[in-house]
Amino acid sequence: LEQTSFGCSPHIVRSRREIAEMAEAKSEAKRKVLCSLEQHLAEKSFGENLAKSLSETARGQGGSIISDQILEDTISALIKLLPEELRKDLPAPDRDFIQGALSPMKQKRPREGCWQVDDVVELVQVVLISLAAAVDKFREIGGYVVDATKL
Repeated sequence: LEQTSFGCSPHIVRSRREIAEMAEAKSEAKRKVLCSLEQHLAEKSFGENLAKSLSETARGQGGSIISDQILEDTISALIKLLPEELRKDLPAPDRDFIQGALSPMKQKRPREGCWQVDDVVELVQVVLISLAAAVDKFREIGGYVVDATKL
């Protein structure tokens, strides 16, 4: 038996098994953003909302190439269409975050500052997954994440 304070009174004595179970439950709760996002990415509504966001931000430009700005605006618009639980956890990423998340994808660029429209789904998923993983990691190390809808 050990003394612990997992949100309880520090005077409560718990078994090692109870402590391990509590720590595991706490860890699972912290990983919820990435898990929720992965589930959403598999839903039909994600594709529909992405198409809507891209259409609105590209303003009917058409073509097979989009600029970094259109991709960034598409991601920001898409975040506003996420389910409420994800909107609360995921702030709209800034340009630096998006570029950092996409740096491993730079070989997909036809030229600097542009992306193929065919790659948009993958690019958006990379950014959103990176954002969710960052939020989960921040929480794991004890950071407090505010409701992103209030930013």
